[in-house]
Amino acid sequence: MKVINTKIPDLKIIEPTIYEDNRGIFFEAWNQNKFESQVSKCKLVQDNHLKSRKGVLRGLHYQLSPYEQGQLVRVVEGSIYDVAVDIRRDSPTYGKHVSVELTGENKKMLWIPEGFAHGFVTLEDNTHVSYKTTNYYNKESEASIFWNSPELDINWPITSDLITSDKDRNAPLFSDAKLDINSYIIKPKGNYYKYDFPVIGDDRGSLIALEKRKEIPFDIKRVYYIYDTKKGVSRGFHAHRKLEQVIICLSGKCSLILDDGIKRKKVDLESPNVGLYIRNMIWREMHDFSSDCVLMVLASEHYNESDYIRDYSCFIKEIKDEQK
Repeated sequence: MKVINTKIPDLKIIEPTIYEDNRGIFFEAWNQNKFESQVSKCKLVQDNHLKSRKGVLRGLHYQLSPYEQGQLVRVVEGSIYDVAVDIRRDSPTYGKHVSVELTGENKKMLWIPEGFAHGFVTLEDNTHVSYKTTNYYNKESEASIFWNSPELDINWPITSDLITSDKDRNAPLFSDAKLDINSYIIKPKGNYYKYDFPVIGDDRGSLIALEKRKEIPFDIKRVYYIYDTKKGVSRGFHAHRKLEQVIICLSGKCSLILDDGIKRKKVDLESPNVGLYIRNMIWREMHDFSSDCVLMVLASEHYNESDYIRDYSCFIKEIKDEQK
């Protein structure tokens, strides 16, 4: 499949690979492994299908925290003008939108992560839309923004004689909408990287809250601490076939060597409000522990010795085998 970036980095247009012969066509409408490796690591839990005639406008819809939904939208038959609006207040593209025409013919899909309002207008009769979501529908948390809010400046291809619901006709303007969503959502964007956690603080001190699929980009299955490491001791020297981690230095400092099979990089950790995300199949070594270092590790999997690669030459061989 081909992934196309948009002017809002988190929104992606996906073009599946089409196989065609004299019998017809075949393509993968969904492939978990490909999606996670090329677009976003997420869990899709609900699949919706709707049918509309021409001129039906639905949106702009979203769900309030903690029921935010990411959506993967495609058209099975007919066509729509699809729109996603960034409603994350701390986002550099807050209030901006991306629009794309999805049709049964072009078979494009639009990936809309959590933190966006979504809507579309149907361009043909008998239009069928299918979309998968990262969270279940929750009626009490549903919210909407008026589809033609002037602040958004959306160039809808149809604006007259639209068929809309009472809810959508009476939705608040963007400037008045309730945007009670957790917009701080970390998305894996590489093999490893550091990022800052949002700090809640006042004159009493500071607090950091970590939630799965938000500050932590996976479901947390195991937590452990490394502390009281003796002077001159190094740890790690392994990779994981499946497991992902976020490492946080709660106290003191240490350094890590990260190796993806092509290049090695040194990363220093010395702040409790910084997380280091490490994807699977990354060789890691931990060095230079201070005497007061407390290292917390959040893991995506339970302990499983068969997931470890403890020999560097074996790690390089498996990396090369993956690339064949």
